[in-house]
Amino acid sequence: MKKFQALLIFVAGLALAGCPNSAYFEPTPISGTGKAMVYVYRPAATTPGPARPLFLSYPEIKVDGNSVGFVKYNTYIAVEVEPGVREFLATGLTPDARWEPRDMKYKLKTEAGESYYLRLRVEFDVEKMSLGSFTNQYIINFGQVNSTDAVYEIRHTDKLK
Repeated sequence: MKKFQALLIFVAGLALAGCPNSAYFEPTPISGTGKAMVYVYRPAATTPGPARPLFLSYPEIKVDGNSVGFVKYNTYIAVEVEPGVREFLATGLTPDARWEPRDMKYKLKTEAGESYYLRLRVEFDVEKMSLGSFTNQYIINFGQVNSTDAVYEIRHTDKLK
């Protein structure tokens, strides 16, 4: 019996040792020479409680007018771009987007070999909410975050394929 218990402890230890750190961010390598990498991410809301603002809503992200994917709740996408000033657009005005808020734009100057982080933050505006009014009470921001801060937020999101 003791051998069986020891074997169980050993197997459990191996299983735990093999579990990946789910709070770890692995940057996507820049594949093209002379390109930059931009991560567009939407972290989980910090609003207390189980509510998740616009959980089922997600915009399509366009770079210079070209679609690069969707940013759903608690996810990110990695986008390789040419250096220069790029215009990022979070929009609900496409057939596959599920986003009611107005479009949001951000112009980002990129340099070859560098990585950048754009955060789409959606939070409940708790100061404007009342017991009878839970809809359309959001604070939504879309903009650049420095890499030192961004990696601590993006590591808790999932990469969209």
